[in-house]
Amino acid sequence: MSLQIQNLYFSYSTSHSTLFEDFSLQFFDGWTCIAGSNGSGKTTLLKLIAGLLVADNGHISGIKESADSGIIYCPQETDEAPENLYSVFWSDDNEVRKFFSMLKVNEEMISRYETLSGGEKKRIQIACALAENPSILLLDEPTNHLDEATVKLISDTLKLFNGTGIMVSHDRNFTETLCKKTIYLFNESRAFPGGRDCIAYESYQGGLSKALELRENNAEHSRAEWNKINLKVNSEKKRSQKLAEENERSKSRLAKKSVNPKDHDAQSKIDIARISGKDRTTGDAKAHLNNQILKTEAARDSIKKSLKRKEGFSVESSSFAKPIVIEETDILSSNEDRSYTLHIPGIEILPGDKIALTGQNGTGKTLFIKHIISQLEKSGRTNEVMYLPQEIPEEQQKEILKEFNELEDAERGETLSTLYRLGSEPENIENNLLSPGELRKLMISLAVQKPLSLLILDEPTNHMDITSVLALENALSEVSCAMIVVSHDKAFLSKVTKRNLHTERNGNSGKLCI
Repeated sequence: MSLQIQNLYFSYSTSHSTLFEDFSLQFFDGWTCIAGSNGSGKTTLLKLIAGLLVADNGHISGIKESADSGIIYCPQETDEAPENLYSVFWSDDNEVRKFFSMLKVNEEMISRYETLSGGEKKRIQIACALAENPSILLLDEPTNHLDEATVKLISDTLKLFNGTGIMVSHDRNFTETLCKKTIYLFNESRAFPGGRDCIAYESYQGGLSKALELRENNAEHSRAEWNKINLKVNSEKKRSQKLAEENERSKSRLAKKSVNPKDHDAQSKIDIARISGKDRTTGDAKAHLNNQILKTEAARDSIKKSLKRKEGFSVESSSFAKPIVIEETDILSSNEDRSYTLHIPGIEILPGDKIALTGQNGTGKTLFIKHIISQLEKSGRTNEVMYLPQEIPEEQQKEILKEFNELEDAERGETLSTLYRLGSEPENIENNLLSPGELRKLMISLAVQKPLSLLILDEPTNHMDITSVLALENALSEVSCAMIVVSHDKAFLSKVTKRNLHTERNGNSGKLCI
């Protein structure tokens, strides 16, 4: 089976530009990853396929024309329980119930859906979707906020799906495991000079990691090829200029007004040169070269030269950077009448250490981070650390915006420059168009303007598109201060960290492993 999108046009009523314009794309059975920057229409495309949005023009075929279309769309949000939850969970059909078993969904979880974690709700959402045996399954960021164990459960279960699967995801390891193909969406006008102000795509075989590598290679090749041909254009123009100057000198030499009218011999030689065509040789060569220049320029302009965005930032070096020593201890957390003890061995964090903090959700990663921050506070080193939490409370969001709005012009310019290098459009910040991802990048951009000894980032790529993730990992790989990064994104951690700490849990106690 294939799903075909033909000559699609779509724009939001609140927008002055067309998002999709004469857009055509085809999907086949198996999993396809949809990737791209925020605003590139990823979720919109899924909703158009699902029929939740209606195209202005164009056609989507390959969908059953019936009330039961065979399409299921799973949004990022899992606040509401799936409508079919109870009917499919209590089904007598083992083929239906197997998905709940594979995703470790039990009766007790069903009875308290509202109090479940995001990962538990996502497992239920996907089990309910697969239980319907859809011909087309659409998933929007299925692994956001999920730990490694949950992601593996979902990945192993989705491998059983035999229909046309389309997922929006920036999880490189997850897509490499499942996806046969990646579609990368981008705005043409921001991708290369002269591009249309609408969404185009590039198609790659394989998952997201391979697609990003090929995309970067193609971009580098297009820039190199454009620059190579542009050098040839410049060289030909210089030769043309020299021929023009030589032609002018030749005309001057053959001009009789510069010769004495009584010098009949000189006058005769000029006439012979004109008749023989010697005065046209340089002009003909220039005309031929000008035609060649037009052809070379056409060849250059036929190349879609990929624009290269500036990336990276630096954390201001700290004159008080010195080791952070954490003594061996047990720390206690109490939550809903359940206590949890985490054992921490003696640890020394050296200047420049890049540490990955990994472990399943609920094993004490955040508990350990809070312990480090409290120890720095006790020793009077609070101003040396920047902590980016996984979720930013509303009150803190207001403080971040207030800090930005009160910056002097020079500091404001530096902050906006850093934001741009993290994949943001500064006008979004200035107009207070702050998504959760934009807010996190603003917080980072403000923090790195100050001298730091330690940067702590808790799931920094949550809410970020793949463009921002790549920009962030390139920037963090260059920072000089010590850094602790909590993340389930293996590809991200492999790029930005060199040392690993891991939390493990056994009942009501756990330990931090070095």
